[in-house]
Amino acid sequence: MRVNISAVAYLNAAPFIYGLRRSPFIESAALSLDVPAVGAQKLLSGEADIALTPVAAIPQNANFSVVTDYCIGATGEVASVAIFACNSIDRLHTIYLDSHSRTSTALAQLLAREYWRISPRFEPISYDHTTDIDTGAGYLLIGDKTFAARRRFTFAYDLAQAWIACTGKPFVFAAWVAKQNVPPATIALLNDALRFGVEHVEEVCREAQPRYTDVDVAGYLKNNISYPLDAAKREGMETFTTRLKHGLT
Repeated sequence: MRVNISAVAYLNAAPFIYGLRRSPFIESAALSLDVPAVGAQKLLSGEADIALTPVAAIPQNANFSVVTDYCIGATGEVASVAIFACNSIDRLHTIYLDSHSRTSTALAQLLAREYWRISPRFEPISYDHTTDIDTGAGYLLIGDKTFAARRRFTFAYDLAQAWIACTGKPFVFAAWVAKQNVPPATIALLNDALRFGVEHVEEVCREAQPRYTDVDVAGYLKNNISYPLDAAKREGMETFTTRLKHGLT
C-alpha cells in the first residue's frame, strides 16, 4: 500500500521530517509538507492517509484516530504560538487569528475568555505578516513566522504557557492521525521513523541551523517543543477537545 503523508512545513516538525526521509518507509510513501490546516483538510478530503493534524480538527471524523507516540506539544513556553501586540492584552479591542491552524485559533479564544477574561473581536487573517500594525489589536501567529514577529512587537503572549497556567496540563498542538484503513504495519514503520528523528535531534539542529540564522534552533527544538505523546499530554489533549465538543470556544 502506497501511503500519502502530510507533515508540517515548520521548524518544529524538523525531527519528524528528518526521520521520515531517512527511513526505508519513505520509499513506499508520498510525503508533502503543508501548513497544519491544509494537512487536516487533506485528511478529510482523502488526499492524505496520515497527517500531522491540529488537535482541534481530530474530533471532526470518527474514522480518524491518533496513531503514534509523538506529537507537537509543549510542557512550558512553546515560543512559536503566541498573540503579539503593542499593548497589554487587556487593552486589545481585536485579535486577528492566523488561518494556518484551527487549534491555535480555538485555544486563543478559550484563553481569552477563561484565562485573560477579555472579550475582544476575533477576525481571521490569511497572510503571514501585517504591514500596518494596529496598536489596539493583537495578532495570533504560529510557526516560523513568529521568530521575526518577536522583534516587531512589544508583547508576546505564549499560548502554551497560558494554557498550562490555566489548567495545569501540558498542551498538544498537533498529533499524527490516520484513517482506519491504514495497516498497523504501516503505523509501526511511521512510529519508528518518528522515533529516529526525535532521537537524533542534535543532527536535526545542525542541519536546520543554517536556514534559521536568527533562531537558536537547538534551544527551540530541545526546550520549547516536547515530542513524546505521553499520558500527561493525552490528558491535556482530552481536556482541550472536550471543551471544544461542549462549545466552550
